[in-house]
Amino acid sequence: MGVFLGHFGGGLMLLFVALLALRCAKRLGLVFWPAVPARPAAPRWAPGPGALALAALGVLAAQCFFVWLGWLDLGQSGGLEAFLRCFWERFTTAGDSPHYLLLARQGYVAEGDAAKYIVFYPLYPLAVRLVHTLLTPFSVSWEGAALAVSWLCWGGAGAAMLALAGQDLPKEQAVCAVALMAFYPFGFFALGVFTESLFLLLCLLCMYFARRGRWLPAGVLGALAALCRNQGLVLLLPLVYLWLRARRQQKQGPASLALALPLLAWGGYLALNARLFGDPFAFMEFQRAPPWYQSVKWISENLTQHWQMALEYPGLAPFLYHAQLALYFAAMALLLWGLWKQCPTHWLIWGGAYIGLCYLAGWLISGGRYVFGCIPLFLIGASLPRPARWLLAAVSAFFLWKMGVYYMQGQAIM
Repeated sequence: MGVFLGHFGGGLMLLFVALLALRCAKRLGLVFWPAVPARPAAPRWAPGPGALALAALGVLAAQCFFVWLGWLDLGQSGGLEAFLRCFWERFTTAGDSPHYLLLARQGYVAEGDAAKYIVFYPLYPLAVRLVHTLLTPFSVSWEGAALAVSWLCWGGAGAAMLALAGQDLPKEQAVCAVALMAFYPFGFFALGVFTESLFLLLCLLCMYFARRGRWLPAGVLGALAALCRNQGLVLLLPLVYLWLRARRQQKQGPASLALALPLLAWGGYLALNARLFGDPFAFMEFQRAPPWYQSVKWISENLTQHWQMALEYPGLAPFLYHAQLALYFAAMALLLWGLWKQCPTHWLIWGGAYIGLCYLAGWLISGGRYVFGCIPLFLIGASLPRPARWLLAAVSAFFLWKMGVYYMQGQAIM
């Protein structure tokens, strides 16, 4: 069964890439087809300040509510004080949170056990350090500063999602896109000491400005995203596609050079590796070593491994290996549906490249958290027929509750 799922999943990705390449050729007027006119830059629905504020508060409230539900399932007493204690402990000490806090306090080092933390990109620790410096007069801890960064960025991501979705979707569907992001089954990572909320905000704003043809802010935000996580480099593909489409209409000017900034930012990260370890790709060596064991393998092999690991470790299967398999095939179903229903091509380029990059990672154990950053899935999901899109939101909310229970129990959700 595992081998079949692996080959089937890899085949789906190859099919999607082939069909998307043909579509891009048609849209750009390559080979035999005349170019298809670009979408208008004017949004289909432009949310006002009130709607943006509601979206920001809504995503924060949704995640807090589901975390509280997860805590209630523990059956502990003590009321609000006990909940806040449990929240603080779980969301500042689990998974990679201590590593980010260590980097924020002391930065990267070239020797000792902490040298391996070069695998974590620098922007989030820098943001935490900056906020901690600003809040030092108020005696705010490093953990408090990190949570402040995550919560502010998560609220901002809710507003940015509403604005971005409004570029191509009517009001009701744009609201649904925000709901799908808020109810993502592993969305609780946005509240903790993780990069997710910052990364989401940067990607959303990058594509918002790119969709409006404002290449300078799009390039700067894309560069920041590339300094946040390696998946930030994926933004280059939809950015270049949107620029090529706009370039067919009129010249885009020197601001177009900003599209190279994400690549330059990643080059800066490689330079940091070279300075510390004498090798620009030292981070890959650390990724291959314990405790991550990650290397690049084809999707089929990785999906087969997920199935085998689920059989070997049934206690981890529901929230790690089965979840990663389910998310991959759900993502591919949405991407292929979006291709069939003529969803915006830059969504499909962005989403396909993002999912592909995530599932090329061997020994993947954080797939649920990584897929959270695949914003096109929420946009495509909101484009489903009305009953289907709200059913998807309800199913997502159920699994958010379920995964939240596992997380608050202290399970190995990373």
